[in-house]
Amino acid sequence: MSPSVRGCMLLGIVASAALAGGCRKDVKEFADEHVRKDMLALHEKRDAVPFFEKHGQFYDLDSTTHVDKEVVVPLLQKLHAISPTEQWAMIRPEKQDSAYGVLIGLPKDPKVVDQMAEAVQEADDKFDGFILQQWGHEWLMINLIDQQSYETLKKSNPDIDNQR
Repeated sequence: MSPSVRGCMLLGIVASAALAGGCRKDVKEFADEHVRKDMLALHEKRDAVPFFEKHGQFYDLDSTTHVDKEVVVPLLQKLHAISPTEQWAMIRPEKQDSAYGVLIGLPKDPKVVDQMAEAVQEADDKFDGFILQQWGHEWLMINLIDQQSYETLKKSNPDIDNQR
């Protein structure tokens, strides 16, 4: 599956979750519930940095891109330096060397979470595409989409840059 197709599919999932969560008072709790019930409870996970260092795939589907090593791993290492929380590569059931998302545990201290948000933004600024982020109280889920998928998303939501 190409990164643009994968990005569009993930975009649909994130949009559906956002719409469903929009009816709730606490969208962050909805996001955490999604992580707990739909991801952690149902799918295999691996420690993220070692998974990617051992050639596990996330954004890079072949040797034409190096985003996993140039963006994802450094971001995870920086987040771990800020706060050593859990980091999970969520494994695709049909492809054990490929992740469909990355989960990062969030600390309870809001100032530390703000530092983590700054680190994610810095990584996003360096990436040609867009780092999709689902922030909860307990978990941050990220995924990456390419520039073409980002432009499609931007057309449907012109305020996307103000939501970063």
